[in-house]
Amino acid sequence: MGGAGFSGPVILEAPSDPAVLSAVRALTDKICLAAGVDPAESDKLVLAVDEACTNVIRHGYCDRLDGRIKISFTVEGDRLEIEIRDFGRGADPATFRGRDLGEVRPGGLGMHFIRSAVDTMEYDWKPGGGMVLKMVKFISKQEKA
Repeated sequence: MGGAGFSGPVILEAPSDPAVLSAVRALTDKICLAAGVDPAESDKLVLAVDEACTNVIRHGYCDRLDGRIKISFTVEGDRLEIEIRDFGRGADPATFRGRDLGEVRPGGLGMHFIRSAVDTMEYDWKPGGGMVLKMVKFISKQEKA
């Protein structure tokens, strides 16, 4: 698995409770570093995963604590893939927008953070409810060195 120090996907299933996001951030950071992601890029990915999970909690589960979020991390060669799956109320990905960056106020920047952290991202609406966000970060040879 590209010298990442672990094999197979690492999968975390967590409740839709903001209290667990610190554990999600810690795991994301450890996996990024083990995969050879540059620490500055790792910080961006940690924020992206945190923002995506926060969006799931707020919008997919409407702040309910009884939902489930499944996060998987897979490293293959120069590629780190992170999938975030929820089982909440799905939404049309075409409606997902960050707020205007010229507007000064808290909130609404999650989509901007996610897009700036990854090389590719795509949403898939699942039959029966929920969404999957797939994010890919390519790890450069310089990062691995």
